[in-house]
Amino acid sequence: MKALPLITLWTFSLFASAQQTSNSRLNLSLEQRFNSRLRVTAVSVTLPDFVGFIATAYKVPLLVETTSPVPDVHIPAGTFSARQLLDNVVGRYTWQQEKGVAHVFQPVLARASGNLLNITVERFYFPRNVADFHTTFRSCLYSMTKKHRCTGGVVTEIIPAWMSKESLPYLEPFKNARARTILLSALALNTHFYVLIAFRSTHPDESSEFPFRNWFTESLVPDEPSPIWVQRRHVR
Repeated sequence: MKALPLITLWTFSLFASAQQTSNSRLNLSLEQRFNSRLRVTAVSVTLPDFVGFIATAYKVPLLVETTSPVPDVHIPAGTFSARQLLDNVVGRYTWQQEKGVAHVFQPVLARASGNLLNITVERFYFPRNVADFHTTFRSCLYSMTKKHRCTGGVVTEIIPAWMSKESLPYLEPFKNARARTILLSALALNTHFYVLIAFRSTHPDESSEFPFRNWFTESLVPDEPSPIWVQRRHVR
């Protein structure tokens, strides 16, 4: 299983001015982060760019389930909270606030039996940090899509340094829980990262490696991005 380094940075005319600094926003509760407001200019971007902006500007953790190719969305000009932008922009997607996390998804995809996030995991325990979670949880799901038990494995990718600094409640248990529930819990308990997973279609094959190659785990707290850029992901 190999995750491809698909992140590049680009600039476009998206302007946001915050009442608080980025670091102070991280000290807010998740509900306050959803309701804080930023001023933006009108711009058309891809869905991954949009959720990257919501995550890094508003410091809102997200779980995004999308299909490839990803759609474009239009951000209107004005002063908006994260909640208002999500309400206005997600289009044929929907979103819900679950465990304090913005869950953006296509309903048909979220219900699909082949969606790996619908796998029921018999037993799972949180490791100490997001880096270990990123590898062990995906290895568990990968094993289960191959009709094996939830086991660890070797993930051939470079793990960013920030992940090991982000803690999780060690050995918190999950029993007979859906993969989506476990992932949402990790996002809600840490609150400093977001995840985007792309699938080949709204009715994916559970055994496909496509979502593992297009699984992006990103920090909400990189060096603070300039207000004129967001992160762009090329889904393959």
